Order: sequence, then C-alpha cells, then structure tokens
Amino acid sequence: MLLKILSTVFSKVFTAGIGFIVVIITARALGAAVRGDIALLLLNISIIGLFQGIFNGSVLIYLTPKFSFLKLFFITNIFSLAFAVGLPYLMVATGLLDYHQIYILILLTALQGILTTSQSLLLGKEKIQHFNLLEVIKSSVLLLSIVFFFWIWKDISLESVIYGYGISYIIPLVISIFLISPFFQSESEIGNKKESMLKSLLKYGFEIQINNISHMINYRFCFFIIEKWKGKDALGIFSIALSLCEVIWIIAKSISTFQYSKIVNTTDPEEQRKLTIHSLQLSFIATIPPLLILLILPNSIFAFVFGDDFSSIRTVLYPLSFAVIFLAIFTIINHYFSGIGKNRLNIIGSFIGNILVVVLCFSLIPNFGIIGAGIATSITYLFILMYLVYRFLKQTNSAFKELIPSPSSIKSLIQELKR
Repeated sequence: MLLKILSTVFSKVFTAGIGFIVVIITARALGAAVRGDIALLLLNISIIGLFQGIFNGSVLIYLTPKFSFLKLFFITNIFSLAFAVGLPYLMVATGLLDYHQIYILILLTALQGILTTSQSLLLGKEKIQHFNLLEVIKSSVLLLSIVFFFWIWKDISLESVIYGYGISYIIPLVISIFLISPFFQSESEIGNKKESMLKSLLKYGFEIQINNISHMINYRFCFFIIEKWKGKDALGIFSIALSLCEVIWIIAKSISTFQYSKIVNTTDPEEQRKLTIHSLQLSFIATIPPLLILLILPNSIFAFVFGDDFSSIRTVLYPLSFAVIFLAIFTIINHYFSGIGKNRLNIIGSFIGNILVVVLCFSLIPNFGIIGAGIATSITYLFILMYLVYRFLKQTNSAFKELIPSPSSIKSLIQELKR
C-alpha cells in the first residue's frame, strides 16, 4: 500500500512542482495583476473542462472496455469541441468573460478536450505509464516554452504565457494520437447501439460532473468576488496562497486515488469501511507537518520566491489552513461514497457548500478582502465535511471516535501500510 501511494505522490509532485515553478516565474516576472489574469484564464479553462468531463473524464475510462474505441473517441471529442466553442460565448453573454479573450479560450479548451479524451482512453486500456508520460511532457513543455519566450525570445508578457499553455497542449496531443492509434480498429461491443453508448455517457458522466462542477464553485467562486471588489492584485495574491495549499493537498489526492481503486474492486463493506478510516487518518496525519512548515515560513521567504507583491501572503494562509485540513479529510470520504456508487450524497454535500460559499463570499470579501475569502473557504468546507462525516457514520455504523487517530489505530495503520 505504501509503495503504491508513494509512487502516485511522486508523479503528482513532479507535475505540481513544474507548475509551481511556472507560478514563481510568472509571479516574479509579471506581478500580481497579471498573475490575476492568468488565474482567471486557468479558472475559465477549468470550468469548461468540467463540462467536457461529462463525456471525456472518469466516465470515459469506465466505458472504454465496453464500447468501440473509435466511436468513443469521435463522440466524446464532438461533445468536447461543442463545449469548447459554445461555453465561451455563454460566458461572454453573462459577463464572466471579456469578448477579446473568447478565441484564446476556445482554442485552449478545444486542445485540452481532445488531449483529455486521449488520456482517458489510454487509462481505459490500462496504459497508465503512457498517461503519466503525457502529464510529464505537458508540464515540462509548459515550463520550457515560458523560459524560451521570456529569456530567449525576450517577450515577458501575458501573451507569452498563453502561447506556452497552447504549446503544452499541442505537443502531448500529437504524441497521444500516436499512442492511441493502435486501438483504432474494429472491436466487439457489449453495447452495440449508439444510443446505449450515449445513454451510458450521459448517465454516469452527468452524475460525476455535477459533483465536480459544484465542488469547483465551492473552490473557486471567491475568485470572481475578489476581482470584483478588491481587484486583480488581491486575486493574484490569493491565487498564489491557494497554489501553496494545493501542494499539500497532493498528499490527500494521492491517498484517495489508491483508496478509490481498492474500494471499487472490493465488495466487502467492512473492508471498505476500514480502508476509508485508515486512509482518512493517514491523510490527516500526513497533512499536518507540511502545513505547519508552510505556516511558520516568514514573509521574507515568500517575497524572495514570488516577489515583493506577495510579501503579505502568510496572512491569507492562516485562515486557509483550516480548509487544508478539512479538505484532507473530505477528499477521503468523498471518494468512499463515489467508490460505492453513492454520488448523490457527495452532490448534496457540495450543494450545501454552494449556498454557504456564495453567502459568505458576498458577506466577508467586501469587508475583509482576501482574508475573508480564506475564512469563507474554510467555513464552507467545514460544513460540507460535517455533513459527509455524518453520512459516513450512518452508512457504516461507525462511531466518531474511530475516525480520530489513537495509538492503537496508528499501529493498525502502520501494519496496513506495510501490506
């Protein structure tokens, strides 16, 4: 168990590390305001990616063994491109996007959609090494592209960053086509009708993505309110603080990846329960040390790494630190319910968060700025976590004290890790 978790952590840390270097370079070279522009662009790409994920995300991995590889490739890409073209215009109509950004967003999300389809199909064929290779190539090309444009081409600008993201999609996309090309052949299908394929994509994909989209609102809604009330400088600082927290969340995400793969292949409810409790405790214990290190770093370190614009970033990390802990636990319980097919409970929890985050952001950010955004985020995830913990205890007939690490539970956890 430990080796599998560590290998997953390593691959995620590498990709996150490259992303973090990109954040440092762009923050120091372009400043907080342009970092805010980049954060909004990536947020918009993520929003459209969530809609594309109805067809090309986890559901595609699940359906790849059941339907024609070629049909899945074309059908999912048709829907991905439709979202890439249609949603930016909708965002312009609702005031979430400036019109001059629309073609950039269409191009980047179209490339993202096709690449994600190829990667999901590879995972569906159990080509995990190919999937990881594409992730490494994508992040590496992004870094190299930005370095090239900034220091060789001598164009230190937002446009260079956008070009870098475009190239980072194009190169792995071309490679992915070569990797999946051997699978473009006639295949026997469990579901031979096109309608059954579409029905399956919609049924499973829509349920999963409702939860993901709702979670994205909980996680990123404050970006729009910060920009509206406090400006792009404040948004740039908050986005960097959140990026620092995301580095720590890699631990919980890696543990939940292993936990989820075990749960979906286990029919014993008691084994699923014990695995979730062990994963929850491990996630909590492993999250605390790096979080404490992050909180005690002096402001001078952040100013040195990111630039003087970010010297006050630690004041935002304090209120966000509670969200880091809550999410470390939330992620494990969320994957438990997904693994046993009870996505509806996760959706209810996310909807509770949607209501809270909207009310809290409008209440706190105008008065307290990005510190209020951190408080709003932490309170939101506290209430979501309370609901999911309650549902988990009810579902598994567990006692709350079983979730709290104790000497005996830690000993049991160590034995589980050695397996």
